[in-house]
Amino acid sequence: MKCEAKTEQEMREVATAWPQTAEELSEYIDSLVEREHDYGTSCYAMSLAATAAFNYVAHRIGATGFQASCADLDILRRTRDIKGPFVFIRGEHLLYPQYDLSSQLASAMNDLGVWAAKEAKKKLTEANEHVHPNVIAHWKKLAKEK
Repeated sequence: MKCEAKTEQEMREVATAWPQTAEELSEYIDSLVEREHDYGTSCYAMSLAATAAFNYVAHRIGATGFQASCADLDILRRTRDIKGPFVFIRGEHLLYPQYDLSSQLASAMNDLGVWAAKEAKKKLTEANEHVHPNVIAHWKKLAKEK
């Protein structure tokens, strides 16, 4: 199993690999890392290798779709060093009224506001002279909102 895509555009558009064995996964990853890369193809080599490994593990452990969705959000949390809650919005959902992104975002903002108020209160107790006055004012505003 090898990734035959060579250019950045080809790599962006290539189908996600679903290796079934450790050997297939290793061969696929090797086909991505053991070649010349430019700035753009390097990005896709990493993401293609990561998704192949994700799919391999999901296959091996028999993960459900729900487990996979939790896992991929956890990957985002870890790779982006996200400490608090976050929201993921799919732009294509704007095309369909049943998704009602405005209501979903308003609800998420309310939930995030509750979290932000608690965090702002904690930060105000830890604040020191190195925190900019505008940041202190913002924390105070957040702490009072919820």
